[in-house]
Amino acid sequence: MKFSEITEQSWQELKPYLDTCVIPVTGMSGNEAPFEAVNKLEQLRDFLDLIEVPFMGRTVTYPAYHYVNESDIRSEWRRLDEVAKQLKQYGFRHVVVMSIWNKLPGESCEAIDLVLAPSGNGSASDERQVRKQVEELWNRSQFSEQL
Repeated sequence: MKFSEITEQSWQELKPYLDTCVIPVTGMSGNEAPFEAVNKLEQLRDFLDLIEVPFMGRTVTYPAYHYVNESDIRSEWRRLDEVAKQLKQYGFRHVVVMSIWNKLPGESCEAIDLVLAPSGNGSASDERQVRKQVEELWNRSQFSEQL
């Protein structure tokens, strides 16, 4: 589900079910020609389908974080983590970052629960991997709730 499909009234009804927020990261620098920007956006759209379609009714995709400063990746990562913290204050239990950008840092964050990027092995492999990682995230949180 896209953020734009949720009204103020429907949010209160849907909030208990929509526990996972997806933040797409395009990773553009601003140096892309128009056709390159279109290509990146199409790749990201296709990658997002791997979480939006099978997990419809449980995930909300927020607006994409398009432009990044490659010379200060850590600041970008901290900024994304701050966004994730704010989203959790609105009621999301999980925040997932999805990106086709291959320069995401590997460090952990306080509020980002999962970072997904294409493997490069093809869409079938990516589809299995995304499903597995998202389900593991949800299972971990369900298990920790029971303790």
